[in-house]
Amino acid sequence: MDSWIKNLLVTLDEKLDEATKIKIMEACGADCPFTHLNDEKLMEIKKSSGNESEFLQKLSKEWRVIFENGNVYVVFDKCYCPLVNENPEGASKTLCYCTMGNLKKKFRLGLDRDVEIVMEKTVLAGDEECRFRVMV
Repeated sequence: MDSWIKNLLVTLDEKLDEATKIKIMEACGADCPFTHLNDEKLMEIKKSSGNESEFLQKLSKEWRVIFENGNVYVVFDKCYCPLVNENPEGASKTLCYCTMGNLKKKFRLGLDRDVEIVMEKTVLAGDEECRFRVMV
């Protein structure tokens, strides 16, 4: 991980409360250039879908969307953020709020409404995967 990123995350963690960190990082994530699914592809999936359920099913064939016990999740088997994925050791899970913001934007575009995203697990927090529950 680049030292400037580590310094940024350490500073955020030391100086800000959790709600403020989430707000800042989600805003960054909404415009992340390293998104896991570009808006054009997302809109193609949306246009070819007749309803939300069909959209989610098609999205799951193109992206890391899974369905478990009546819930919808976006799951990553490792940290794909190019800012830290080469060396995630020592990175703060604060960075994962960026992904959460990106996911909120993607589902807002795809479903034409705001959805809540719950960050349940992250590799940067020591978990075996990143798991975000989508409240559809």
